[in-house]
Amino acid sequence: MRGVCDQLRADLAECLKKSDCMRVHGHSGNECLSQYRDTLPLECQQAYRGFVECKRSLWDMRKRFRGIPGAEYSTSSTVFGALDKRWSDK
Repeated sequence: MRGVCDQLRADLAECLKKSDCMRVHGHSGNECLSQYRDTLPLECQQAYRGFVECKRSLWDMRKRFRGIPGAEYSTSSTVFGALDKRWSDK
């Protein structure tokens, strides 16, 4: 089963691999995020923030009922999409 935040994690890992922190200085991804986060490119900092927010939203009870923003659910694209279309026609 795929996790909701897996794509964000993959994007973060890819960004870290391309950063100077890992390529030039030879630090691990964990070291780059914990000790050298301020030196990472803005793209990696934003990817990290998005991943953290996604993981945090999994524990937020309010979002469990509303759903995680940006996540794709099979029911929303089929059942709710048909209902939205039906109501928008009126």
